[in-house]
Amino acid sequence: MGRMNAGLLRIFPVIACLFVVAAGIPAVGAAPPAQAIEHSEQATEHEVDAGAHVNNQQSTSPNISVTVAGTQLPAGGERTTTNNPQLHLDVTGDAPIEIISVRIDDETRRSYVPNASSFTEQTTLNLDSGTHDLSIVMRTTTGTTTYSATVTEDSAAPLLTFESPISAGFVGENGSYEQLNNSYTLNQSSVELNAKIHDQSDVSRVIIEQRYSYQYGGSPEDSTTRIEITEPNETLSQHLRLGPVQPDVGSGVNTLRIELRDEYGHIREYETQIRVEDDAPPNISVLEHHPVATRSAVRINATAQDRVGLASVGYRAGPKNGSGQQYLYTERQPTKQAVNRIVTPTVEVRDGTKNITLIATDHAGNTAMQETSVNYTELVTPEIRFNRSQSGSVGPRTIQAAGEVYDGQISRVRVETLTPDGDTIDINSVYSGGVTEAVSFEEHLDAESYPAAVRVRVLDTTGTEHTKTIELSQSEPIDDPAQQEETETATVGSVSSPDPIAPVPSQSGSLPQRVLSFISQHALALALLISLLAAVFAFQQRRN
Repeated sequence: MGRMNAGLLRIFPVIACLFVVAAGIPAVGAAPPAQAIEHSEQATEHEVDAGAHVNNQQSTSPNISVTVAGTQLPAGGERTTTNNPQLHLDVTGDAPIEIISVRIDDETRRSYVPNASSFTEQTTLNLDSGTHDLSIVMRTTTGTTTYSATVTEDSAAPLLTFESPISAGFVGENGSYEQLNNSYTLNQSSVELNAKIHDQSDVSRVIIEQRYSYQYGGSPEDSTTRIEITEPNETLSQHLRLGPVQPDVGSGVNTLRIELRDEYGHIREYETQIRVEDDAPPNISVLEHHPVATRSAVRINATAQDRVGLASVGYRAGPKNGSGQQYLYTERQPTKQAVNRIVTPTVEVRDGTKNITLIATDHAGNTAMQETSVNYTELVTPEIRFNRSQSGSVGPRTIQAAGEVYDGQISRVRVETLTPDGDTIDINSVYSGGVTEAVSFEEHLDAESYPAAVRVRVLDTTGTEHTKTIELSQSEPIDDPAQQEETETATVGSVSSPDPIAPVPSQSGSLPQRVLSFISQHALALALLISLLAAVFAFQQRRN
């Protein structure tokens, strides 16, 4: 037994040391710690301007400076200029420059043989209007470099393609340019001038000048409108009000002049004459009519329209074939005539049905009439409607009457219950204010027996009373909202926690792997425990 204890004492330290060593071994299945790996990189940068190409990698490209029309133009850049711009070329390099070739659209325009490491030259580029490719090829003793850029010459004035109300410009499959006609004829005076602007550069200003020559009061008159538009971009859209022709006096012509100016001062002008002929009568639409509450009258809302201009709008309290009219709008000056006019006449209508005729006349004398019939009694008579789902008995001797009064001129509403003989049992006043067009009601009234008769009395603005009666049976009860009990409902469900318990990860691997993993994770604690046990055994041995 003593030898066994001595052997255990010798084994315990060995096992403890094994556990200490195991503490430094990662657990089975655990990810190894990240390792930082340093890389040493070296990069050599070669800076070459965009658009410049060097075909010898062992040589350094020359320094190329190009100025077009006084503005620096980097390789790969774009420049818009006016007629035949000046080109300034400045080249410096480490090696002698043998050849310099200046090309426009791949055609050689200038060629130089400097035989020096630097070169400066200024020349004129004879270009056609449009966009061109500028390239400069330089050959040194060590290689070839090519510079490329784009130059656009704007040597022409801007152009317009007219879309409406007149057409001109680029037309046909070949896109040939068609000039404006000398004159155009339209059938409306209020138009939108729409056009597209074409230019190699930016158009800085558009001036539209419209002059209308006519006669008024026996004398010739001119009306001129000038519109200036700055920076119009690529489209032009401008509203114009043109004057009508006056065939009886041989006048009434619009002269339209348009001027375009681009940023280089190129100017183009367009001019044409426009005649506006009125060959169609106006159009009249009755929008609605309302009774006037203070008297037996009707207010009519209507609109009159004409494509050229309205000379007058009025009405007649009678049919189309009647005579006379009351004017609501008149304008004889052709430059001020409206093309759209809303009128709201108030017409007396005392008894029965009355015909009212609206009359509109345009500048050319074309006349249109629109007849409408109104009945004041029908306009002020309201509709009475009971709400059956909300009407019925709410107690042994109490009923509820619900509904609405609408579509009329209402000055008073009352609801009452009646005996079988027609006598009033109970009565409530629902509305008795000013004139209104709609009233809703929901009244509780006493009732002696069933079926209970309920009557609604409505007074309109003419003093006429309108009534409607229904009978409510006790077998038609409804729920009284005042007696309904509120019911509280509770929802039973899962309880969410703001700090949920994290799920326990699943154990995977074989039993030996899990044992080794456990030992590696708790090796230090196991070593201390075994050392403690060894000390206890040693102490016990000394006592024995």
